[in-house]
Amino acid sequence: MQLIHGWSCYPSLGRDKVTVAKLLRIVKGPPVARPCELALHRVRNPEKIALHVVRSSEESCGCGTEAPAQAAAGAAVVDNPNLPPAAAKKRAPGPDPASNSANATLQHWQIALKDLENKNGKLVVCQVAPAVRVSIGEAFGLAPGALTTGKLVTGLKMLGFDYVFDTLFSADLTIMEEGYELLHRLTAHLDGKPAADEPMPMFTSCCPGWVAMVEKSYPDLIPYLSTAKSPQMMMGSVIKNFFADEVQKKPEEITMVSVMPCVRKQGEADREWYTSAGARDVDHVITTVELAKIFQDRGIKLEELEDSEFDDPLGVGSGGGLLFGTTGGVMEAALRTVYEAVTGAPMGRVVFEEVRGMDGIKEATINIKPTEGAAFKKYDPTGEGLNLRIAVANGLGNAKKLITNMKAGTAHYDFVEVMACPAGCIGGGGQPRSTDKQILGKRQQAMYAIDERLTIRRPHDNPFIQRLYSKWLGEPLSHKAHDMLHTHFVAGGPENEKGAE
Repeated sequence: MQLIHGWSCYPSLGRDKVTVAKLLRIVKGPPVARPCELALHRVRNPEKIALHVVRSSEESCGCGTEAPAQAAAGAAVVDNPNLPPAAAKKRAPGPDPASNSANATLQHWQIALKDLENKNGKLVVCQVAPAVRVSIGEAFGLAPGALTTGKLVTGLKMLGFDYVFDTLFSADLTIMEEGYELLHRLTAHLDGKPAADEPMPMFTSCCPGWVAMVEKSYPDLIPYLSTAKSPQMMMGSVIKNFFADEVQKKPEEITMVSVMPCVRKQGEADREWYTSAGARDVDHVITTVELAKIFQDRGIKLEELEDSEFDDPLGVGSGGGLLFGTTGGVMEAALRTVYEAVTGAPMGRVVFEEVRGMDGIKEATINIKPTEGAAFKKYDPTGEGLNLRIAVANGLGNAKKLITNMKAGTAHYDFVEVMACPAGCIGGGGQPRSTDKQILGKRQQAMYAIDERLTIRRPHDNPFIQRLYSKWLGEPLSHKAHDMLHTHFVAGGPENEKGAE
């Protein structure tokens, strides 16, 4: 395929299918239920206690398929703590805290509370995902999209967390690694020397629902996924390694708890290779609705709390990192960094309207003109600029449409973002219920408004990210960064990881 002022030098996915199949690693781990199956099980299983309903009947589940009404309603639930041991769900292999016999009947949010009450010399650390701050207030009577960031920090400290960090920080870190991975692949293809295991287009990989669909339904696409870990897992790695050294603790002496809008993030954390020196990178995941219930049970009135700041050095993030919480946000954050890396000059704009909004599929061509002296200038001898073709799939159903078109050769992209849930993480399965049909739009607009107010808008401008590279990682895609911040995916799912029993 000829390159005409763009990146269009990769073969179609369909033609690469046989080659890609040879590259797949067949590897084993715990199976993860599809969201629709999980929701249906939770609704029909009387051994569960429903907390909130997170999706209306007209919405599709995170699998991209239409589930039955009661399943699509997606009850975000927690197990009944009074159940006998036989009712406890299967746990992942490896150093899972829930495998302790005393915790066998408990869910991770309950074990996290136990760890807070009995620290036994450990530090108990928390990270909060972007989408949580614009949704948890709804459980306390606040308006949809009401910002509760500072109150969240205060409430978590009241629960006993020693440190509360912002997942915006690790979202910025994800963009640094994913953005430079994209540039690495683009350069190889522009040079006519593409690596067989790094084909184009590159797909995002931070959504566990999307990753699960690729592993189980489209394993030939695994090499097309970015190898960058999700922000949750990058933060876990940073906490159990860099931060542990900073506070003179061993990885096993820190308990890492995530507050996430997604019911699949615990399954992501359970992948047995996400460990540091034998300790899990992320020990427990609490969903937004579970945290709201914990606050309510403890008499913590979120709406009445004073604001507190996230802890340094992992508590500062950019507007780009914040946008991870909504569809199109990962793409926009990446463009803010990739654009400047290609041009070699500050970007005139930071908002990319082309990828914003709720459309099922968003497509655009971004023209990027390298300046004189920029590394990418040699690929633009005419000065007309390079064209980066991008697409955003809002929901897995739309992702399937994109994949079908790409394999048929009727659509061509260089970079594709996919989020499983409607509107992205703000519509995740762990978010509060609302009867307001405009709720996702209101949450999304709140995300955009926060981005506008933040001093740092681009991930690479975050001084704490710069410090992390200077002091620990070296540079994006370095050997250290690869070991700490990148991962692999498994054809058929993690249960096929080599060596698993």
